[in-house]
Amino acid sequence: MRPKDVSVEEAMIEKENLITAKPGDKVAAVILRMIREGVGGVPIVRDGECVGIVTMNDIMLADFYGAGELPIRDIMTSDLVTASRDQSVADIIDLMLENKIERIPVIEDNNLVGLVVRNGILRVLNR
Repeated sequence: MRPKDVSVEEAMIEKENLITAKPGDKVAAVILRMIREGVGGVPIVRDGECVGIVTMNDIMLADFYGAGELPIRDIMTSDLVTASRDQSVADIIDLMLENKIERIPVIEDNNLVGLVVRNGILRVLNR
């Protein structure tokens, strides 16, 4: 299967299956959830809107500096690279490479509907 023939919708994790956090959640609580769930990053969501994203790299750096009691909004990336359901996986691969990122929120009408992660792309292309 070629990346340009696969839609984002086929490769994304649906919102209902995502681990998310709220901007006011403590860094330490988000670390614990990420470790328990075995995820490398979580979208930060307020009233359905994705306002940021936090990765394990962000978390490790914040934890190293003792930021566990800070709200996650203080360490999240808020300048997001996003996608829509109708884009191709080829578009997403280009965005990931260009921006050196491994996950991209999928947005529809300003609301989070899913998340595309590198492993999801590999899984769908390996069918």
